[in-house]
Amino acid sequence: MYLRKGNITFFKVSNIILATIAIANLIVGIAFEVFLVVRYWGDTYTIMHAKATPEFIFWIIFGPLLLIHVAKSSANIGDATFYSGYFEGDLDGLVSAEELAEVTGRPVKKIKHQLKWFPKIYMKNFKYADGTAELASKTVTCDCLSCGGVFEKKVFFTGECPYCGSSDLQARVLTDGKFYSISNELKGQPKTYSYYTAPNLDTKKILFPILLGISLFVIVICLITGIDTLTKYNDHDYLVSVILDPTNHRYDIENIHYDMIYSLLADFFIIVGLIPIAIKRLRKIGYVKIADVIAAFLTRVKTPFVGAEKLPAYGNTGDAKKMNLIFRSLKKGYLRNCTIEKHGGELQVALAKKIVKDRCPNCGGPIVGAADKDYICRYCDSKIMDVVVKK
Repeated sequence: MYLRKGNITFFKVSNIILATIAIANLIVGIAFEVFLVVRYWGDTYTIMHAKATPEFIFWIIFGPLLLIHVAKSSANIGDATFYSGYFEGDLDGLVSAEELAEVTGRPVKKIKHQLKWFPKIYMKNFKYADGTAELASKTVTCDCLSCGGVFEKKVFFTGECPYCGSSDLQARVLTDGKFYSISNELKGQPKTYSYYTAPNLDTKKILFPILLGISLFVIVICLITGIDTLTKYNDHDYLVSVILDPTNHRYDIENIHYDMIYSLLADFFIIVGLIPIAIKRLRKIGYVKIADVIAAFLTRVKTPFVGAEKLPAYGNTGDAKKMNLIFRSLKKGYLRNCTIEKHGGELQVALAKKIVKDRCPNCGGPIVGAADKDYICRYCDSKIMDVVVKK
């Protein structure tokens, strides 16, 4: 509802293309320049005036800058995805930068900056003003059950009657010429596993390990060929056999050594390029796994909030590490229809939720602005249980 999905898909694809181009050209450029330095050591003129040098120097400088841009773009997409999920779970239609900073641990200044310009590229359906995101929603006419007053209210969000102060959560809604009441159900319908996961999560569970395996396979092959080349570098019998080989056009040991050095450099830079990719893929496998485990658990949860200590174990990770993995999984979009919120000073996983109690059972005062499952009445200070329930 709050993501510009078309834009995000475009940026994700373009980031992959740009990163591939940058890494490939950076590896080739560095390998070529190092080879030139080794081959023509002391001959600065030849090194600097080689035909391909200007192009490779360009990529050695521009490649890292392009990768930084891709990393920032990917991070912004992840933040936008998390903010969207957080907005979906909001109950009053107003989300402050301070609130998001408390949950994410990010500086308030950075979040304010993101909320200000994200609607232009990554997000939609909210307005930002004075450090607060005001979420858009359809406005309907409500009929207060307490005093009969008629007023406007945004769908999905809480509110109160401007005439008698009563919460309008039990109000009859008049829209499209039809009447219907917001039901006071204490238990929501059970949600399936797919409700909490990305549509293509099963594909990622298979694809990511395959891609990781391919990366590791190439790394191992490069290691083997590199070690083999090193062992042959000073092997007299091997060098003589290469020189005497009639199909070989390298007739001296020096040129054979240069070919071996270039082969070693190629293996080295391929390994250096693939190791970060393999590590990133391994992390993504962890995010997919935590999404799989948490989604299966959430289908059995009947409360709107779940503390870290109640979440299923994932390896030997502690509660803090577990919540961090969930946060990362939410940013990647592998886990959805839930978010992380802070209540009572502790981070909790919050599910799709709704408010089901209208008035304090002790004094009759209206319940307004409830955000946690329990609510302290602003009139008599009574603690009211289960005000917010799983939707």
